[in-house]
Amino acid sequence: MKRSRLNGALALLLVFSALFLFASCGFSYEKSKIGKYVDLSREDYYGLTVSIPAAKEIGEKDIDLEIATFRLHLRTLVSEGEVTRHAAWGDNVNLYYHITVANETGSFLPLDGFSNMTEGEPGPFVIGGGVLPEVFEDGLTGHAAIETLFAPKTDPSETVAAGDVVYLDLTYRVTDGENEASGESYGARIDLSANAAASSAFVGLHPGDAFDFGYNDGEPLVCDWDGDGENETLAASGTLRSLSRGEMLGRIEGDVPADYYDAAIAGKRVVLLYAIASVDEYTVPEITEELLKENVPEFELSEGGDLEEEFRDYVYRLLVNESRREWQAEIENKIWEHLNALDCVKKYPADALRDEMKEQERQLGQLYEYYGAILEEKYGSNPYETVETFGYAYYDLEGSPYSDVYEYLKKEVVPDTVRQKLIVYYIAEAEGWRATEEEYETELPKQLTYYAENEGVTTAEVLKKYGEEFFRQAIQYNKVLTNLVEVTVIE
Repeated sequence: MKRSRLNGALALLLVFSALFLFASCGFSYEKSKIGKYVDLSREDYYGLTVSIPAAKEIGEKDIDLEIATFRLHLRTLVSEGEVTRHAAWGDNVNLYYHITVANETGSFLPLDGFSNMTEGEPGPFVIGGGVLPEVFEDGLTGHAAIETLFAPKTDPSETVAAGDVVYLDLTYRVTDGENEASGESYGARIDLSANAAASSAFVGLHPGDAFDFGYNDGEPLVCDWDGDGENETLAASGTLRSLSRGEMLGRIEGDVPADYYDAAIAGKRVVLLYAIASVDEYTVPEITEELLKENVPEFELSEGGDLEEEFRDYVYRLLVNESRREWQAEIENKIWEHLNALDCVKKYPADALRDEMKEQERQLGQLYEYYGAILEEKYGSNPYETVETFGYAYYDLEGSPYSDVYEYLKKEVVPDTVRQKLIVYYIAEAEGWRATEEEYETELPKQLTYYAENEGVTTAEVLKKYGEEFFRQAIQYNKVLTNLVEVTVIE
């Protein structure tokens, strides 16, 4: 199901986020006299009152949406090749698109872009599938596959000429002297016929070629990047994905809802430029016992039970559990907001800060290698040339006072991590909430399995990678937080 897949992706991110809290360092929190570092009384946390919204009520609409998404995900192609009929809700369209934010400062670069016409993929652009904001999915319905000159070329023998349109995977920093934008963009579209300076910078490149200006002592590119009549200065590096000549693209403009999952465009006026190469017609299967056995093996139909009714009950339980997990996470966040606001750490052990900094640097390198491999596999190149440029994007340091990612780790991440560990072990000691050996033995296999499944490796590899102390700290942390939730008063 779509929501389950999203949860899986979020779980993977949480796994990597957890690394920064539970990493095993040389300083021993368990063996140290934590009381000399923390000034915290029982009244500060026992019987803590937390005000949060009630858990979400699950309704029929949520159940129907989840079942419909599940069926849509299992659709079957019934006609191949280019068709001329108009696109309808639930169809798969072979689509090139990119989204540009329209705002008061102008649009420096498209925030997102993808073309399954250049990568040979059949989707995932299902109208109504939740990939694009609904305002655009609605706009695509009723449009026929169009004859365009849009024909991206990925052959390395092709050469960029003046007036071409190029598609780039890049990291960038662009400014007009007053406003600055930075980040990364995949499939960024640049019309060289409208940018003479850009044209001279890219002419002669081939698909797959790397480019670099302004980062490694190269000259920045100065041109009217956003078409407002004023020049901007761009420093960028990346790879030329493809090029095309004489595009004809459709245009849809609309407001994205404020609660849209992608914060980069939520609540903003955006423009979608697109070309539909073809419309593929799909049938959506009925829910049968065979279908569920193959795709939802954990679902079991009772003897003589009604399939549709019991599957709806199953989906309902999944949604309720998800809602409760989200509610629990919000309670935990509120508890930490309270504990952090107490400013109860009297002093930080120097060796703990030093060890944690070393560990954060090591983990940043590990994350760089992990995501770099994913980007290499998906796009053919890693837009992050160094660990530092990756860290700058990973921690979303745009507009921050930290010009160096390691300065950010040293002043923000490391003290926060050490503070939380000190508080956890102080409360564990004060309340007698130390995890027992029996609890470690019971919880360790669960932890190993969880990490192994998310990383696609064996439990033995996980244990070797992180070490037993990593999991001992995680289990201790979970015990303290679970007990704090139990004694917390929810308003």
